[in-house]
Amino acid sequence: MENFITVQEAYPLDSLTLLNLFLLAVVAAPLLEELLFRYSLRYHQLFYRFISREKWNRIFPYLVYISTVAFGFVHLDNYVNDSWKFYALSPLIIISQLSGGFILSYIRIRLNILYSLLYHAVWNLLFAIIVPSVILFCTPPFTAHTSRYSIRTEQKAFLLPGDAVSLEANIQNDTIYSLKADHYRLQYLLDYLYGTDQRITDEGVVNIRFSSRKGISKDEFLDILKKNYNIK
Repeated sequence: MENFITVQEAYPLDSLTLLNLFLLAVVAAPLLEELLFRYSLRYHQLFYRFISREKWNRIFPYLVYISTVAFGFVHLDNYVNDSWKFYALSPLIIISQLSGGFILSYIRIRLNILYSLLYHAVWNLLFAIIVPSVILFCTPPFTAHTSRYSIRTEQKAFLLPGDAVSLEANIQNDTIYSLKADHYRLQYLLDYLYGTDQRITDEGVVNIRFSSRKGISKDEFLDILKKNYNIK
C-alpha cells in the first residue's frame, strides 16, 4: 500500500502514556465497539418489542455483513488523507479491520458477547502494546560519530508516567548545530524542521541527541535520519 499512497495516523497511540493506551485500546475501544457493532447479532429479549424472531432471522445475514463493513470503515477515521486514492484503496487500507470484524462476529454468534470482547481486547493488547514493545526492545539505538557531528537516536513504544515531552534546537540560517528531543514524535520534528507534511514518516516517538561544532544543513540532517527511519 505504501507504494501507492501515504497515510498518517490521525490519533497516534504512541503519544499516549502506557496507562492511557491500555485504557483506550484494551478496555474502552473493545467494549464500545463490541456493544455497538456486534451486540445485535443475537436475538435478545430487548428486541421482541420491535421485531419478531422470524423477521430478525430473515435480516440476520444482512446484519452480519452490514455490521462488519461498518466496523471496518469506521476505522478509516484512524488515518489522515483526503485524496481520491485514499478512498479508492480504502477497502485494502482497512482489510485487517474487515477480516477481524468477521472473526469477531463469528465468535459473538457462536459463543457470546463476552468472548468477542475478550478476543478484541487481547488482540489490541497484543498489537498496540506487546508487539511494539518487543520490536523496540530488540532494536538498539542508532548512533553515529564523525568528525562533523555526533548523533544518538532511540525510539520509544509509548510514554511512561513522568516522561516529559520537549524539544531544544540551535538552528541558524538553516544550519543545525544541536538538537535535543525527548519523547518527541518524529513526524512533529520533521514538521518543525521542514514544514508541515513536507516530509512524512510513520515512525513514532523518539529521543534524539545531536551536536555539531560547525553545524550541518537540514538536508544533511534528513539524510542522517533516513539511515535509520523510513521517511518520505
